[in-house]
Amino acid sequence: MEKSPEKSHLKLSFKLMALLLGLMLLLTGCGGKKEVEELFFVLGVGVDLGKEEGTYVITLQMADPKISGGGGAEIGNLTVSIETDSLAEVQDKLNESLEKQPFMGTVRIFVIGEELARSGLNDAIDLFQRFSQFRRSAYLLVAKGEAKEVLSATIQGKDLPALSLLETIEGQKHFSVFPVTRLGHYLTVLGRDGQRPLIPLVEVLEKGEHGITYQSNEKGGRELTVHEAGVFQGGMMKGVLSDEESKGYLWLDDQVNSRIIFTEVMDGIKISCRIVDTKTKYKVEEINGQIGIRFIIDARGVIREIWGQKQTFNNIEWQDFLKACEPYVSQAIQKECEAAIAKSKKLQLDFVGIGRKIEVKKPKYWQQVRDNWEEQLLDIPIVYEIMVDIEHAGFVRNSPSSIEDK
Repeated sequence: MEKSPEKSHLKLSFKLMALLLGLMLLLTGCGGKKEVEELFFVLGVGVDLGKEEGTYVITLQMADPKISGGGGAEIGNLTVSIETDSLAEVQDKLNESLEKQPFMGTVRIFVIGEELARSGLNDAIDLFQRFSQFRRSAYLLVAKGEAKEVLSATIQGKDLPALSLLETIEGQKHFSVFPVTRLGHYLTVLGRDGQRPLIPLVEVLEKGEHGITYQSNEKGGRELTVHEAGVFQGGMMKGVLSDEESKGYLWLDDQVNSRIIFTEVMDGIKISCRIVDTKTKYKVEEINGQIGIRFIIDARGVIREIWGQKQTFNNIEWQDFLKACEPYVSQAIQKECEAAIAKSKKLQLDFVGIGRKIEVKKPKYWQQVRDNWEEQLLDIPIVYEIMVDIEHAGFVRNSPSSIEDK
């Protein structure tokens, strides 16, 4: 059953209050402590290019918790944007104009504007890795458009876009539909020769976009969606992965926890198969006379839906049908993997981390090829071994279509 906006908002408020209450305990033991009621808690930071050369527009989304005497809680939302040439200067400006001090230790979301991402974001995020209050576990996103627009959007049934994005990112870990990038992971991959970092994209949706239609609330709420991924080289976004290419990357990097695969199997029958367990391994080996990569993917799945089944099955026929579906699901997974590899070769950007895998398994060979590695991507052989075991398809063998005329 779909949650009502009121229940969803209440759940988010409870989670936020739990986070802030935990921080209260930490704050009380610090030198120069501040009382909780004297602080705004910054949840999201957006960074865009400013109008003047060399400046940035910094957007901070802050929560203002108010606890009533009766034990109730209300979360206020204060979102402000400041144009500056120094991120460190932002806090000084806010301290001059706000009645409470912004606390940066609660930042969970960094949103980078698209224009800044394409021109180079590394200078803009330098402060994020140096300032002690910022956590490297915070998530990075690239806005389709401006980061300011994302954090200032009025979200359906919710008051804090940063918290909504946090829920989306952490919730999707169970479904594996887009890459998840933390600040620390981006900085780690940035320092590798054999891999390029990815950052997922976020955009504000109007009603009806991407096939999503919803009933607007009294505030005229919109929605945020996280999908696709930007590929970075030297801090600049050089290309964008489609949803299919992003999912292929997740398979190859062993980041799939659960996925829904849609595919046609046989005689016009289509299925949706939920992958419930999977593991990806790889081997660096000689393939057709040169060093290549063999990806080995083992997956377990269950059939969730069947369309077009006209035949009724007995127990034996049903087991045969499930077994016959397995290679089709394997082919669908391989198609996503091949899409990611094809995009990597087209861009000549190794976001899959093939070079990193070679470096780990064959360090001596890596030393020979590292200087012009991405030029060699076009020629490296890739093979797949994908094995899918479909365990069951619910509690019934036959669909309504197969028994409607019986």
